[in-house]
Amino acid sequence: MNVILFRKRKAKSLKTRLIFILLLSALIPLTLLGWVSYLSIEEITSKKIESGIFNSLNQGSFNLNSTLNNIDYASLQLTNEGSVGQRMNDYLTTDSIYQKLELGQSIQQNLNLVNFTNPNLGVMFYYLPKTREVRFENLAIEPQFNFNELPKLTERNGVQFYGPHDSLYRYGMKKPVFSLVRPLYLSGADPVYLYVETNDKLFGQIMDKQQYGMNAYNVLINEQGGIVYSDLPKKFQLGNYTEFPKSSAADTFKEKQGDYYLFGQHNEQGWTLMVVIAKKDFENEFSKWFLKYILIVSGSLFISLLFAFVLWRTVYRPLRKVGSEIQLLSNSKFDSPESYTNIVEFDSLMQKYYQMRERIQELIVEIEQREHNKRQIEVEKLLYQINPHFIHNTLNTIQWLARMKGQTEIDQFVSVFTRILHYNLGKKGEIIALRDELASMQDYVALQRVRYDCEFQIEANVEEQLLGTDVPRFILQPIVENALYHGLSEVDGKITLRIYTKMPESKLVIEVQDNGNGMSAEEIAKVMLEEKNPLQKSGLGIGLDYVKRVIGALYGDNCSFSIDSQLGQGTTVKLMIPLAIVGSQN
Repeated sequence: MNVILFRKRKAKSLKTRLIFILLLSALIPLTLLGWVSYLSIEEITSKKIESGIFNSLNQGSFNLNSTLNNIDYASLQLTNEGSVGQRMNDYLTTDSIYQKLELGQSIQQNLNLVNFTNPNLGVMFYYLPKTREVRFENLAIEPQFNFNELPKLTERNGVQFYGPHDSLYRYGMKKPVFSLVRPLYLSGADPVYLYVETNDKLFGQIMDKQQYGMNAYNVLINEQGGIVYSDLPKKFQLGNYTEFPKSSAADTFKEKQGDYYLFGQHNEQGWTLMVVIAKKDFENEFSKWFLKYILIVSGSLFISLLFAFVLWRTVYRPLRKVGSEIQLLSNSKFDSPESYTNIVEFDSLMQKYYQMRERIQELIVEIEQREHNKRQIEVEKLLYQINPHFIHNTLNTIQWLARMKGQTEIDQFVSVFTRILHYNLGKKGEIIALRDELASMQDYVALQRVRYDCEFQIEANVEEQLLGTDVPRFILQPIVENALYHGLSEVDGKITLRIYTKMPESKLVIEVQDNGNGMSAEEIAKVMLEEKNPLQKSGLGIGLDYVKRVIGALYGDNCSFSIDSQLGQGTTVKLMIPLAIVGSQN
């Protein structure tokens, strides 16, 4: 015989499947389009940005080179190759005070003329290193200066170019300038130095960072590789030396160091102008495109999720409604109003469901009625079994009294017996007041006191307000009878009846306790059997079985019946039924 094993699979919900399919249909084209766009945009933006940076860098390098050539050309007019230089030579060699004064005025006028015809020039003067004297300065200069302390940029034909450094002008704000120091070999052994610097506006034009269109930092490197100027001192400190690659094609280079891109251009004079741009600024344009792309992707995904949600609501809500109705049906709730989904296919299914629910409800009512009738018949059968048994015992008692005592006692006995017989065999219905049930039980006890010569006590504890409570007819006497016949001690027999309420369950509790020999667990189990227990042949459990069936037929699962007993310590029979007032619906 072949055995087929089915492996359990973890099912996926309709909602999950819809979301997955729609997201996949949106993500695949967006991913392909984004990848192609990424490659294109990266190439375009990189080339465009790099081209702009190198153009601006070339312009800045050209401006700086022109500035240095300009001050070099201006200084040539003040050397011994020109007329001013010849007058300076005569000024230093003549001993005539008058001639020295005349030459000095001429030199000063020529210096002012050169400065006037070159608006980009600033401070100019001659310096005599032997005597540390300054001659013919066009502006007031700092009294303490040292050419050796200036940052050297490059050297060409014996001329030292410096900068950027603070202007030697004594007054005003100290702004960066470029300068040169040219040695003049006039008459005599010691040279004379000519100092010329640019004005304070030219530096800002050369090192303009706005021309790059983004946050940029200028770094100027001299011919020895030392940094003489830096807008980013934390990464490129002044005085540090560094090496950069040189392109064989255009004397330019580009490289990446950490979070920065470096763009540089080497000048034929030896110095290098470099622009430093942070990676985030360099990739800013690409980042803007990428952000727009992410927004488009997010919007597309949101729309896909929205469509998935709409489809899910269109299909899932009717399914959920069908499931909810089935759950109500499984919980035996048949009174929910009929409602439909406005979708033809689902409404047809719901209509068939409501027809099925109505038919199930009819079948349940029919079955309940049959079960009720069946229980009624069983109770009546039990009642007919108990009544002959009770009558037989009573008649035996009458016979015993007729033989042993006079007619007065017989009359009294018969009178009590008549009341009991009328109550037990009467047709007053199943439910009566507790006071009537107690009165019948007391008549029964009175009969038993006459029948048995032994003494026994029956103690009843019942609250006054409970006398009007509904109870099933003929439930106390069978329990008390069972205690009298099977549970009383031979000496000082005592039966205690307690009736009270249990809150908040709204239950009426009836307890009958005796002080007899008790019962074993096996005997209790036999008495509690649903079918007739084997102890009924000895008379034990007939009345108790009747009580169980009566309360079961009337209250179903809303009642309880229990027996608690230990050998040598007596027995307690306890039952709980719903608390109700006489005349209420049961």
